[in-house]
Amino acid sequence: MSDLEDFFEAIKLEKQQKESEVQKLISDSFDSHFLNPLQNQITKKPKKIKVKKKNTLIEKSLGLLAEPTETKNSDPLTPLNKNFVTQEDLQKHYTLFLSRIQQQLSTLGGGGEVNLAFMEMPQTYVTSSSYTASVNDYYIGVNYLGAVSIYLPTPRKNGKIYIIKDELGEASKGENRRITIMSSNQDLFDNQDKAIIAYDYGSLTLTYRNGWRII
Repeated sequence: MSDLEDFFEAIKLEKQQKESEVQKLISDSFDSHFLNPLQNQITKKPKKIKVKKKNTLIEKSLGLLAEPTETKNSDPLTPLNKNFVTQEDLQKHYTLFLSRIQQQLSTLGGGGEVNLAFMEMPQTYVTSSSYTASVNDYYIGVNYLGAVSIYLPTPRKNGKIYIIKDELGEASKGENRRITIMSSNQDLFDNQDKAIIAYDYGSLTLTYRNGWRII
């Protein structure tokens, strides 16, 4: 009976040994053929992504999108980083540059004249004894034969300018011909409550900066 038990125990041990060898073979095969390659792929360094350098604002404004800053082509402004031998060369380059910028600005939305020499300023003509200016007024010409009161509003911000002129040339001929300028909101005129035009064809230019300043 003892010999039989030893026989079965030997078979059992051999079976366990075979199973262990099979498990190890499977494990090694899994590691070498699947797990290890997968780990290498995961830990592999990512490729660097090349980012195309954005064009500078100057290049966009000048229409030189296809060329880098240091490239020279048929455009007289290129290369954009070039040096100048004489002051005259620099002046020509700068003049052309400003012209290009002005052309670009003229294409933007909003419209309007871009050359100050051709801009028209609002003109208002007063033909009654009293006039309340609007924030859109600029030049106010008085054409009333008699005393005139002009009331100025408080602007939304500093820097507003009004020009007021005696266009009839009658302001010096007594109080019944004077032009009196006052504020609709108690703003002062160089610390005075009003400003007066009392000479023929006289005018006053006023700008607002926390009150009216006479220029």
